[in-house]
Amino acid sequence: MINAKFLRLLRTFPIIIAVLSVIYPGKVNISHAARVLKIGYVDVQKVITDSDAGKKAIEYMQREYEGKGEIIKKRRSEIKKLSEELSKLTPVLDEEVKRRKEEEYQRAQRDLKIFMENSNQEVVDKEKEIIEKMASEIIGLVQSIAKDEGYTMIFDNSKITDIILYASDETDITAEVIKRYNHKKEIE
Repeated sequence: MINAKFLRLLRTFPIIIAVLSVIYPGKVNISHAARVLKIGYVDVQKVITDSDAGKKAIEYMQREYEGKGEIIKKRRSEIKKLSEELSKLTPVLDEEVKRRKEEEYQRAQRDLKIFMENSNQEVVDKEKEIIEKMASEIIGLVQSIAKDEGYTMIFDNSKITDIILYASDETDITAEVIKRYNHKKEIE
């Protein structure tokens, strides 16, 4: 399946060629136009994972995940104890006490399931929030770099988007974006 962003890029390619044809009458040399236009790319996903802020976010999310895991482990242990207690005492309990113990056991299982679902959603939502915030900051920084250094276009080459099929290493500004993003976060 072809990526939708790649299809949009392909649709804009004829427009770029037309503009270049007007700017450079005659035969349009794509590689020459790219050098004149100063096209670059950045791996936004790598900036998120390799920047200092990204590493801190990953550590934070890991701690959150582990914290929820410890709570789940504790609750599972409690449910296991209830189950064992129920199994041992079932023959000697009267029906009313047995019924209450079974309800307690079922309630504990239901509560654990709800907790696990809620915890998972909380972690997913928090991760999404962090990534969206960082991506927004990084895109703003890329735009600033593009303006400061005279780039005409900068593409995202993340494994997530795969917009670029090929790009030379000299057009990769990912390291510069990481450096400036780290610097920006130090100042804040």
